[in-house]
Amino acid sequence: MKNTLASDILEMLDTDIVSRGLIAQCVKTVEEHDLHLPAGNEGKVLSELLESDKVEIGVPVQARPDYLEFIAWRGTVDDRVSRALELVANAIGHDKEFAYWLCLRKNVDRYEGEENQ
Repeated sequence: MKNTLASDILEMLDTDIVSRGLIAQCVKTVEEHDLHLPAGNEGKVLSELLESDKVEIGVPVQARPDYLEFIAWRGTVDDRVSRALELVANAIGHDKEFAYWLCLRKNVDRYEGEENQ
């Protein structure tokens, strides 16, 4: 799972940001097809992606009518994964699908606490 799932998600990130809903769907699909994997791998996948130094986690905000700005979270990998999973746990209904987003580091517009450019 480790290399294949993370590679698949990295490939998706080449074209766009990826929502939590898609991450959860990918993890669930892998878990369903490999009976040896325990449930609850979303945090592990997030950690692996963030530790690669290629991916950031955060939220998109409407910067202009035609542009979403990606704001990456600050903190350790563990802090950011915990924050993401807590947001999912506290979200209701369809909001769980959009609790966090992933983006390639090279495409991040800014980090929390930085002023709009």
